[in-house]
Amino acid sequence: MTSSERRPDTGGLVWFDEPAPPRATEQLSRERIVAAAMELADDQVPGEITMRALAARLGVRSPMALYRYVGSKDGLVDLMTDQVYGQITVPRGDGWRAALQGLGRTSWDAVQRHLWFARLAFSRPPMGPNALHLYDTALAELEPLGLDAATRMGFVKTVLGHVLGSGLALLEEHTMRARVGLHSDSDLHAAVVPYLERIAAAGEHPHFIRWATDPQRLAPEPQSFEQVLEWLLDGLATLLPPEDRSPV
Repeated sequence: MTSSERRPDTGGLVWFDEPAPPRATEQLSRERIVAAAMELADDQVPGEITMRALAARLGVRSPMALYRYVGSKDGLVDLMTDQVYGQITVPRGDGWRAALQGLGRTSWDAVQRHLWFARLAFSRPPMGPNALHLYDTALAELEPLGLDAATRMGFVKTVLGHVLGSGLALLEEHTMRARVGLHSDSDLHAAVVPYLERIAAAGEHPHFIRWATDPQRLAPEPQSFEQVLEWLLDGLATLLPPEDRSPV
């Protein structure tokens, strides 16, 4: 094979040109490794794991034994993220808006179960079987709208971008809270009260202080995940002819 005939680097994607994993043993299999990795990531506030820690959880002496099943650390990430994509559903047959609402809500549920997914989903191309099925199903529900290819995928990416961006924000908040010991909203409120009182006494930032001291400022939360999702769908609807803007 000449240099011009060489296949491009696949970046270690487990789906491309990877040999089938070895036969499962009583201790190890690809499925068991991925399940243990997801549990380990769920247990860590930042969601970061090492192959050594994963081997220890599985009772394996050397992390090298795991690579025979997942190819690489990136291959493990591919498998973990695709498992989460498999937890996301898109309603069929009820129109484009119901499809994207379902995509957004079930994605958000999955992200809250596995916050690390919001970070890892950006790090690897979504090329696993569950991810491809998810995209294919969502695009099928948009097909009747007659949109061009870029706009169809743009609808899907707008919803998933909201999900993953919100997930990253939540992951970083949880990481910060664990690091500084402010585990609850009341802990955080108690920590900032003296600072806000000092700002208020100095007469600085009066509009912010007025908001911060209003007991109704978060009742209800004005920018909940669900509310922002609806705003996004309202905006996407403006790209459609009037007859296609209704949910069905």
